[in-house]
Amino acid sequence: MGIIFFILIAGAWAAFLLPSFFDHRRENPRATTRAFARSKEKLANVTTAQVGSPAYAQHHAQMRRQRIFIALLVTALVSLVIAVLRTSITWLAITIVVDMAVGGYVAMILAARQPKTVRRAPVVQIPTSIAAGPTTAADLELEEAPPTVRVIAG
Repeated sequence: MGIIFFILIAGAWAAFLLPSFFDHRRENPRATTRAFARSKEKLANVTTAQVGSPAYAQHHAQMRRQRIFIALLVTALVSLVIAVLRTSITWLAITIVVDMAVGGYVAMILAARQPKTVRRAPVVQIPTSIAAGPTTAADLELEEAPPTVRVIAG
């Protein structure tokens, strides 16, 4: 009983002390500068985004996908809790179906983000002119240019 009482007292102290601690950390100059930069960026996005623009549509589609994903995760968690609390096979089956839906949704989003297949352009041969060089040692003109050896250190 003493441990439970101690945990309750520690929880009460944490409920009163932790919010003031985190509020104090939020008021430092670096945090206020970051907050100002974030709000300035949001305002810039609002002013540049037009209702019919592709960026506006993309942002709203991304937010919709995020809400659907969060709803699926919450549904999976709630159905798992209900299955455990009721020890029900039916709720466990529902949990498995919802988990499969989450996996399918993630796979669908990842497949949509993959780049579309690139059409292969036909290969065009570029004509090159190759000068005919000497094929035998007798064809070399040694008197004009003495043989040299080039050493390339690698």
